[in-house]
Amino acid sequence: MRSITGTSLVVALAAAAMVGLAPPAIAAGSGTIAVQLATPDGTAIRLANVELAAIGVDAVVGSAITDADGTATFTGIPAPETVTVTTRQLPPHGAETYAPGLRSDIAVRGGSTVAVTVPLVIGATVQGGVVGPAGPAAGRLMYAWNDDTSQVFRTTSDGAGQYQFVGLSTGPYRIEAYASGTASPAVWKTRVYQQRGTLPASQVTLSRHYAHSDYDLSVYAATASRTPSAQLSGASVVVTDVTTGASFSTRFSTVLDSEQTAQFQIPSGRYVVELRTAATTTTPARVLWLGRPGGVYEYVADRAQAVPVQVVFGGFNGWGGAVPEAASR
Repeated sequence: MRSITGTSLVVALAAAAMVGLAPPAIAAGSGTIAVQLATPDGTAIRLANVELAAIGVDAVVGSAITDADGTATFTGIPAPETVTVTTRQLPPHGAETYAPGLRSDIAVRGGSTVAVTVPLVIGATVQGGVVGPAGPAAGRLMYAWNDDTSQVFRTTSDGAGQYQFVGLSTGPYRIEAYASGTASPAVWKTRVYQQRGTLPASQVTLSRHYAHSDYDLSVYAATASRTPSAQLSGASVVVTDVTTGASFSTRFSTVLDSEQTAQFQIPSGRYVVELRTAATTTTPARVLWLGRPGGVYEYVADRAQAVPVQVVFGGFNGWGGAVPEAASR
C-alpha cells in the first residue's frame, strides 16, 4: 500500500542490472481521481458544494468540492498510492440530509485517471431542547460525537433553546451542550441509524435537558468487564450531603453502554453517592454505594463502606468507579 522508497528502488535497479534485465519502468509521479456522488445502487446524486478529502496511507493528499452534477476531480495525487475518498459534513436539507460517505481502497497509478462513486444514504436526525436557570438556553454550542467513528457534528441552539442535528451516520452519540469554552458541558446520549436499504433513517426527538453554566459534580459508573450493561442503563444516582441530609438525584442515560455519567449542580459539601441499578431479565435491581475498599474507588453493597466525596461549588469534581458483577436470579 505504501509507495516504494528511494532505498528499495535503488536495490531493485541494482538487482536488475546484475542479472542483465532492463530496469523497471518508473510510473509518472501522480494520478487523478474522478468522483461522482451516487446512491448505493449507483444512481448519480446531483449535489453541489460537498467537501471531499482524499486520504492516503499517512496523510490527506487532496481536497475537492463537488459541482452541480455532484462530481469532483482530484489531480496531482501521489502515485502509486491507495486512497480513501470521504465527505465532510454534508449541506443540510432537513430530514433528507445525506450522512457522510466514503470510498476506500482506490488504487491510484501515475499518469492515469480512476473513476469512482462515493455512495450516500439519508442520515439520521436528532433534535431536542435545552433550558437554563432563566428559561430557554439560546445560543448554546452543541456537539454530537459518534463514539464509534469519532465523527463530530456541530450546531447551535436557537432562541427557543431548540437544536437539531441532521445527516448523522449510524452509531452511539454523545450530545453535549456548552455554555462557554471553559465550562463543563451538559452531556447525554442516544443511538441512531442512517437509512438501511428500505428502512428509513432514525428521526429522534430527545426530552428537554437542563443545561447549567457549569457542573459541580460528575458521577460515573463502569462495568468491571468493560462490556455494555443493561443494569446501568437508566440507573438512578442519588447524592446526599452528610451534614445537612439534602439529597439530589438524577438518572443515567438509557443507551446500552459500559460506562455512564450523571451530572449535578449542587452546593459545596461532602456527599455519599448511592447507585440504584436497573433490574434486567436475569439480574435484580441493586442498591450500591461508592466506597474505597483497598484504596480503590468502586461501588460496594455494604452501606457502612460508603466513603463521602468532596464537592466544591463552582469547580469540577469527578467521582466514580467500577460496579461489581451481579449474581443472576
